[in-house]
Amino acid sequence: MALASAAAAAAVVAVFTVLTSVVLANNDAAQLDRRLDSIVDASVYPDQSDSTRGVLTTGRSRTTGQVVFQRGFQLPQLTPGTDTVEVNGLDYRVRTIPVDQQGGVLMSVGIRADSILLSRARIPLYTAVGVGTVLIAAGLGWLLAGPAIRPLRRLTAQTLRLGKGTEKIDPVKGVREAEDLSDAMVGMLSRLAAAQQATTNSLQAAQDFAANAAHELRTPLTAMRADLDTLRIHDLPADERDEVVADLSRAQRRVEAIITALGQLASGQLAQAEDREAIDVTDLLDRVARENAHHGVEIVVEVGEDVGSVWGWPGGLRLAVDNLVRNAVAHGEATRIVLSAYPSGSSMVIVVDDNGRGLPAEEHEAVLGRFARGSTATAGGSGLGLALVAQQAALHGGTIELSDGPMGGLRATLTVSTSADTEQVTDRVELVGAEPGPLRRHASRVAGLRSRAKRPPRS
Repeated sequence: MALASAAAAAAVVAVFTVLTSVVLANNDAAQLDRRLDSIVDASVYPDQSDSTRGVLTTGRSRTTGQVVFQRGFQLPQLTPGTDTVEVNGLDYRVRTIPVDQQGGVLMSVGIRADSILLSRARIPLYTAVGVGTVLIAAGLGWLLAGPAIRPLRRLTAQTLRLGKGTEKIDPVKGVREAEDLSDAMVGMLSRLAAAQQATTNSLQAAQDFAANAAHELRTPLTAMRADLDTLRIHDLPADERDEVVADLSRAQRRVEAIITALGQLASGQLAQAEDREAIDVTDLLDRVARENAHHGVEIVVEVGEDVGSVWGWPGGLRLAVDNLVRNAVAHGEATRIVLSAYPSGSSMVIVVDDNGRGLPAEEHEAVLGRFARGSTATAGGSGLGLALVAQQAALHGGTIELSDGPMGGLRATLTVSTSADTEQVTDRVELVGAEPGPLRRHASRVAGLRSRAKRPPRS
């Protein structure tokens, strides 16, 4: 581009110089002839000629060719018309006309050809000036094209480094076209990176699902096969047969729980920021309370008047609170659960308290890992319920903490960000033991509000 700019500028100057030279040459030739005409007219009267001003006049007899009169150097014998001749080493423009004097005379009047602006003697000078102008124009074209080219060269250098330790392009500044191209490439790479990350997450989720399923399902499936072999081979008494069938049912429920939990973990890994929406926390807790109320279990919702909405994945946040409630019922054997929520700065705190048997303090952190089970957990669980809660807490820019609760059981404190920004909050918010503000109570305390119909185990 720089060479093209310089060449274009030089070409324009060169064409302009040539055209100017042609125009000047034609104009000067016309001016020379007009001047010669005026001198010839004046020279018809010899007394008015002026040889001191570079004008030569020579008159020759038309019959003999002898010189009749002469002013200045002698001009050669010429026929009527206009010619350019050399006299004493100089070029003269000569006009020859017949004059009715002394029996007929051919009078030749000449003027120096270099008496005008453009002459052959000055052509080299004009050519040198034109060449110099072309070179200057080429240099200026190169210098002016440089600022337009440098951003493109920087962009090219960054592009060549892609995949060699860097996966991004820094925006370049310069001419508008280079900036537009840079912005387009940055956007394209961002979209490609997002798509690649989504693909990587999908593959990782599939690999995790397969690896965890293969590892965790081996034990219950082996136990199920042993029970099935026992039923097939042995003719057991009715009570022993019922016991083996019960073992099969428990193993089947564990397999189903593991597969369901692993699928939910994989779904959490594939969560997309654009799928987030506003979640009404009060409505969420009410739904959890209504749908988890069993015979003998009282669930109360206590939320402050200032509780609003948070941005997140409704299904994921609902899953987290559901798991905390079910964990309290299934493993803590709680009969009363209190769900509360209150805002704290840029976060929303959801607290689940129960009156169950709790959990030893040294296990509060450990049970948040995958396939980790507390010492008070009942048989048949997947060990993934609290891991799902921890995953959703991280996805929502918050944390999950377990502690001893004021009701004698376990307190789970789930903190999530209220920001609508796609960047997740990473600061840890320590709110364990904080008391909520003024509360309004939602009645969900009808024991056995809705009894869940048990689905038959899958064969």
